[in-house]
Amino acid sequence: MMIQSQPKRVGLIVLLFICPLLYYCITNNYQYLSIDKDHANDTHSIWDMSNTSSASNQYAIQLSPGGCLNQNLAKDNITLPNVLLIGVQKSGTTSLAMWLEQVGGVCMSEVQPGEPSFYKKEAHYFSHGHSVENHIYDLDHAKMYARRFAHCCAEQNTAFSDVLALDATPSTVLFPKRVRSTFDSVDPTGELAKRVKFIIILREPISRELSTYNHYAFNCREYLQYGPKYTDKHNRTYFRSCSAEVWNSEMKRMKKFSEFIDDVTLENAQFVPEPDPLAESPCREMNRGLYADFLREWFSIFDREQILVLSQEELVSDEGSFLNRVHSFLGLSSSIDNFSLHHTNSKDDGHKVEAILCSDEEKLDQVFDPLNEDLYRLLEEYPGPPMEQRPFQRFVKPNCTVEND
Repeated sequence: MMIQSQPKRVGLIVLLFICPLLYYCITNNYQYLSIDKDHANDTHSIWDMSNTSSASNQYAIQLSPGGCLNQNLAKDNITLPNVLLIGVQKSGTTSLAMWLEQVGGVCMSEVQPGEPSFYKKEAHYFSHGHSVENHIYDLDHAKMYARRFAHCCAEQNTAFSDVLALDATPSTVLFPKRVRSTFDSVDPTGELAKRVKFIIILREPISRELSTYNHYAFNCREYLQYGPKYTDKHNRTYFRSCSAEVWNSEMKRMKKFSEFIDDVTLENAQFVPEPDPLAESPCREMNRGLYADFLREWFSIFDREQILVLSQEELVSDEGSFLNRVHSFLGLSSSIDNFSLHHTNSKDDGHKVEAILCSDEEKLDQVFDPLNEDLYRLLEEYPGPPMEQRPFQRFVKPNCTVEND
């Protein structure tokens, strides 16, 4: 009888175990589906682009238990930005950041007391090693960075959110290891780092060098004419400076662009590996036109699909397509009527260098021509998200002028 009755007992035990388990699964699945239904309208649509595939559907913001800015994945629920516009300088990052805030509703960094107003666009957290000693990219420092974006979730009362928070510091392109170290310190599983989206705008490097020179030279002339101290429209006091990159201290005059090329561009045209982000962080000085070298680092540390590479020339020639790529990548609303960007940083006091000497362009061609070809090959070999321009638009060199005898 014991042997005969044993299957009945086993069946009873299995039944008692399975029933509660089935009930739990069904009710929890129902709750999950109910949450999905309640927030179905929160998922942004994607623009229909002729050069994208169905794979672009993954770029719509997917509502998940990560919470606002994925804070449920983070230690102490801290809020790091989920979009980084990493560069490059003098390529339109300020215009794009302003447009994303005003039209796309993207949340920006909160300016801290005593900081200049441009810290709303660029928090300069990852470039702190240029000026702050003993700054390492660990959890304690990440918490300070996260405070800048806590206000983005202040009014979010749901576990699901499609909030986008942007840090558009263009010098971030120098520091992929610091970025990864920061996100992994907050979430050692690496899941948080997988949810960040990166945008980089590349500009023809000779034009970018000239724009950088004009930017520094304008600031230096302002410093010489008006002094180091000034007050903005919000009655906040800041200090100008005259960069040694454009100022010849021995001759007490501004450097010519030809001198800038020799002293700055060519001097920093060699690749320098990024230092350990968990050690004391020294400066990393490299020319920002070494695009392929930078991108190889980013591609090795983050998934290629997380990184949208854009052309500044497309921004100028076809603004609508340029912004369409950005909105598709971020999964923003398709009801965008105004494509107009505010063009910023167009400083001109009458001394702006408009064209470079052909002899200077030939000198820079020797540096940048092989680097540009390396970039085109890299982007062809490692294609990015489907809305990215393919093939990447080849750079058009600026017009030059013959030097007068």
